[in-house]
This record gives sequence, structure tokens and C-alpha cells, in this order.
Amino acid sequence: MVPRSSLTNTDTTGAHLRGFGSEAVYVMPAGQTQIFNALFIVALAPIFSMMWNAMARRGIEPPIPVKFGIALMGVGLGFLLLVWGSRFADSEFKVGMVWLAGLYLIHSVAELCISPVGLSMITKLSIARIVGMMMGVWFLSIAVAQYVAGIVAGNASVETVGGQVTNMKVSLDTYVGVFTTISLWAIGLGAALLVLSWPLKRLMHGVK
Repeated sequence: MVPRSSLTNTDTTGAHLRGFGSEAVYVMPAGQTQIFNALFIVALAPIFSMMWNAMARRGIEPPIPVKFGIALMGVGLGFLLLVWGSRFADSEFKVGMVWLAGLYLIHSVAELCISPVGLSMITKLSIARIVGMMMGVWFLSIAVAQYVAGIVAGNASVETVGGQVTNMKVSLDTYVGVFTTISLWAIGLGAALLVLSWPLKRLMHGVK
């Protein structure tokens, strides 16, 4: 997330915990909001591990392409949550930090559907002598994604003076537009991957 997002009520001075629009009860420094992702990953990883194992024993575990499709759609749904949260903006065009926590929850679930599964897929589908290189390609793709994210963040930037957003309404509208676009693309790509999952599954020759 961008530290100065008016959607998440986070600027250089911190974030106000407002619930769903109530008075601020806690001011959290912007850096501390990063705890949400780590917290959700640690809490949910054992649950997902048990869930995948239980589904595998029953023969109903979704194939890897389906998990990837679900993850992409989860990314879109997470940003749509912020778009919905923008409707609850207060008179200063800020919304409660609970929406940011909700975004991290959805995105953490999506991450658990793609990150460990993706690494496992690389080792299973790659030729033995190039497994190391393909693992490097996997992490290179993450680096490219971070670069693209930087471009998107640049397009979503708004005018600031001394690190402070000067027009919160413009900031809110800008982020709503960017998040809506990301959501539609992510959900669309996820749906396309779900459609392609069955032919992809056949090409994987039984790898799960």
C-alpha cells in the first residue's frame, strides 16, 4: 500500500483507527500497518496447510491453475473492498483503517493460494537440471511485478506539500479509480485462468 493513501487514512504522521467511521481511537504510524500481512500469514498458514491436505486426502484439492486463478481474483476483491470503503469516507475524505486490514486479510489469503503453491509447482514441473534457474525466474517475476507496482503507484500519486496531501478529495478519487482498474483486471485475469485451468491441468501430466 502507498503510505499516503487517503483511502486508508495513512499519511506521514500515521493512521487513525476509526473502525467503520467512528471517532479515532488510536493513531498508528504508517510503517506499523505492515504488521497486518505478516500477522495474517502466520495465523492462516497452518489452516491452509491442513485444508489442502484434507482436500487432497479426499481427492478434491483444486489443481494448481485453479489456485492461481483464485489468488488473482482475491487480489481484485481486496482492492474492491477499498473501493467500497471509500463510500464511508468522512468529511476529510478519509476512511477507517479497518478497510486496510480487510485488504491485507484478503490479499494474505490470495498469497497463501499462490506463493507456496507456485514454488512447489516450479520444482515439480521443471527439468531437474534447470530447477535452480527456474526458481530464479520465479523470483525474477516477483521483481518485475514490484517494478510494475511502482509504475502504478506513480500514476496514482497526487500533489503533496512537505509530504502532506493538499487535496484529499482528489487523492481519494484518484485511488478509487486506480483500485477499480486493478480490481477489474485482476478479477478478469483470474476468471480467464480458471477457464484455462482444465486444459492446463492436462498439460501438467498429473502434477498436483
